[in-house]
Amino acid sequence: MRTRVLIAGAALVLAAGITACERSTPGTVAMTTEPGASTTRTSTRPSTSSPRTSSPRTSSPRTSSNVPPPSNSLTMTCEEYIDLDSDTQTAVIEEIVAQEGSVIGPQNTEIAKTLADAMCQFMPTSTVNELLLGGSPP
Repeated sequence: MRTRVLIAGAALVLAAGITACERSTPGTVAMTTEPGASTTRTSTRPSTSSPRTSSPRTSSPRTSSNVPPPSNSLTMTCEEYIDLDSDTQTAVIEEIVAQEGSVIGPQNTEIAKTLADAMCQFMPTSTVNELLLGGSPP
């Protein structure tokens, strides 16, 4: 049991670390004095394309599942969880992180689902609730 608690604690630390990495700090790009590629065009045709800017690719987090959570969401074992479809798994995770006192907030549902998906592969007899929140279900 001690090993499970340690693994759950490590997962929570990982979740906190991932959450902290979601923040970006505005700033400027460093300038260099190194010579680069030529910016002159060799073509005589006028360019019709606009300058391209790159922006980081981000996926929009799911805000909620389209299915209701099963009645045993808080006591569900990983074996049961793994057999569910993705939308129902998301509903289970949303139900767990919505509990009072949860250290994983509803805004981190995708992170919690990723953790549950990974950890349930290794601990099929544990409950999803205890893996994510580190304790036994209410």
